[in-house]
Formats: sequence, structure tokens, C-alpha cells
Amino acid sequence: MGLISGAIDSALESIGTSMLNGGEWFIQAGYKMWQQCSSITLTYVERNPMSQASAWGIVTGGIFTISMAVAASLSVLFFVLGWLRESIDIRNTFTLENMFRFFIRYAITASLIVNSLSVVTAITQCASAVVSTISVETSGDDMKGAFDELKETLEKDDEADGGMYLAYGFCGLIGGLIGGMVIIVCGVSIVLAVLSRLFKLLLCIPFAPVAFAGFAGGGEFSQSGIAWIRTFIGYALEAVVIALAITISFGLFKDASLFSTGSKDTGVVAMVLMICEYCMPMITASACVKGAEITVRRCLGLG
Repeated sequence: MGLISGAIDSALESIGTSMLNGGEWFIQAGYKMWQQCSSITLTYVERNPMSQASAWGIVTGGIFTISMAVAASLSVLFFVLGWLRESIDIRNTFTLENMFRFFIRYAITASLIVNSLSVVTAITQCASAVVSTISVETSGDDMKGAFDELKETLEKDDEADGGMYLAYGFCGLIGGLIGGMVIIVCGVSIVLAVLSRLFKLLLCIPFAPVAFAGFAGGGEFSQSGIAWIRTFIGYALEAVVIALAITISFGLFKDASLFSTGSKDTGVVAMVLMICEYCMPMITASACVKGAEITVRRCLGLG
């Protein structure tokens, strides 16, 4: 019976160790996926929309020409509406200075419409320059041996039997699978966020001339142009927040050690906290990247 019991215990120990190795593999696979997603994210964050030749040609082609024609008509309409609004206001004295101010404002509006593409490229180039000057370094260390410390503790524990190895192995396998999937989802989410930002930047470009036409009327008519400028600058500066979020998230939890456990603790809770420690930087970075637009708007008062 002793030989059979020892053989069963040895088999359970082997199965438990294999499960722990499987859990480590899932976490490592998720981490490698995260590194690739981070690299893709930082590459697209630094890219200028003009580098996307096909998309840039679409938004600055025929649709932009139509937008310019519409903006020219709207600028005249807004100019007349603004003129009528102030000229018939009995509370104001419509003088030669007012007329001069209207024509100057219309000239500036016409200049903005004609050079709207230059304004767009200038904003995007400034944002790209700011991002490129930020030193962004992702964690390049491979995540190896996530459960090595746990294995060593179990090997030194004289009371650890095959059943304990099997229990820890099962928990490690399930925890590693969930942790790896969480890391992969976070990696994919930041890629989608940065591509969505680039898409929104390109989508705003054809509306620039139409939005600028509102400046011709002044007052509430100019709110369309102000709203477009705020929106576009907000999308452009999202790149800075995204780049910082990926970098800061790792340093934050590395220094804080919020999930650190004692080296002698081999409980299931310690294993869960260990997996959370690997996942939290990715979860935090993903949450910050998704909230980059709100962060920029609140910090800069862009509405």
C-alpha cells in the first residue's frame, strides 16, 4: 500500500506541477501579446494622420473640396445673419467701426477656410512632435517563472502532498488562464483605442471648413468653429496621455507593491494576489487609455 500510495502521490504532484506550468504559460503568452500590442500602440500614437496615405487622400480629396464649397456659401450666409443681428439691434449703435470689424472678421474667416488644411496639419504635427519628445519605454523583460516562488515553497514544505500540489496546480491553471486572457483583452483594447483616436482625427478633417465658416457671423455662430478646434485638439493630444499611461502604469505598481505577499505564504489568496500583480499594470493602462479623451478635455478645459 505504501508503494501504491507513494506512486499516486508522485503522480498527483507531477500533475499539479504541470498545471502550474500551464498557468505560467498562459500568463507569459498574455504578456507577450501585451508587449506586441504596446509596440503597435506606441507606433500609431507617434504617427501623423498624413502618414496614412490612403485615408489621408480620402479625407482631403473630393469630400474636402465639397466641404470647402459648402463653407464658402455658409460663410456668406453667416456674415449676412451676423450683420443683420447687430444692425437691427436697437441697443447698439451701428457705426463705421462695426462695419470695419465685420469685414476684418470675414477676411479672417475666409483665410481660415482656405487654409483649413494647413491648420489641420499644423495641429497634428505639433501633437506628433510632443509625443516624439516623450521618452516612452515599455517593460521589455520577459515574464518567466510566475509561480517559481510558489513551487520552491511547496518543495520545502514537508507536509505538502500530492493533493496539495493538485489543488494549487488547478488554481494556478485557472488563474493563469484568466490572467492571460485579461492581459490579452487589455492589449487589444489599447490598440483599438489608439486606432479609434486616429480614425476620429481623420474623420474631423472634412468638417473643418464648414466649422470655420461660423466665425463669419460672430457670436453664437462662431461656436461651431470653437467646438471643432476644441474637439480636434483634444483628439490630437490624446496621444500624449496614451503614451504616458502605458509607461506610468508599470512604474506605479512596481513602486507601490500593492499586491506583494510574504515569501512563506502559499495560500490560494496569495496566488490570486500574485496574478493580480501581473495583471494590474495592464488593466490600469487600458483604463487610462480609454479615458485619455476625458483626461485631456478636463485638464485643458476643452469642454
